[in-house]
Parts: sequence; C-alpha cells; structure tokens
Amino acid sequence: MSTDSQASHMVPFDIEAPVPIMFWDPLEFVLAVTLMGFGVISQLWVLGLVLGGGVLVGSRYLKRGAKRGAMQHMLWAYGLQLDNPLAKAFKPAWVNDFYD
Repeated sequence: MSTDSQASHMVPFDIEAPVPIMFWDPLEFVLAVTLMGFGVISQLWVLGLVLGGGVLVGSRYLKRGAKRGAMQHMLWAYGLQLDNPLAKAFKPAWVNDFYD
C-alpha cells in the first residue's frame, strides 16, 4: 500500500465510461445489430447489412468533436418529437414550471 493519502483517494476520469464492444460504444453496436436483424427479418438482408455498417462507420464521423452522450441525447430528443401523444399530454421542456 502507498503511504500517500492523496493517491489512495484518486478516482479515474473515465470510471463511468461504457465498456466498448469490438471498438464501438454499446449504443452504436446495438443499433447496428438491430438494423441488421430487421434486414434479416424482412428478407432484405443486404439492406440491413448496409444500414448496420453505415451506422458503425458513420458514427465515427459523427462523434468527432462531440461530447460524451451526444448520440443518446439526439436519439432521446428525436424520440420525443416523434411521440405525438406524449407531446400533447405534457408541456414542452422549455416551459419552466417553477415561475409564474
């Protein structure tokens, strides 16, 4: 054990970073495999392979300069825009309830 008290309390910067699956983030990998699976189910396996490969290759270019979690936020934001009943039931996110 080290006698330095500061070294024993250091926490790595990337402790909450996702564990990569074959060089890709888990979200990218799952999205690509899902597209490939839909291609197989719909008997358009070539299209599924092209779309899945496009996700894996294209995500590398989309992540340049982006902060961690940007893709998850983008998918979440587009999902909220596509869900019309959810938009009708709740106020928009930019309306603040804490002031009158």
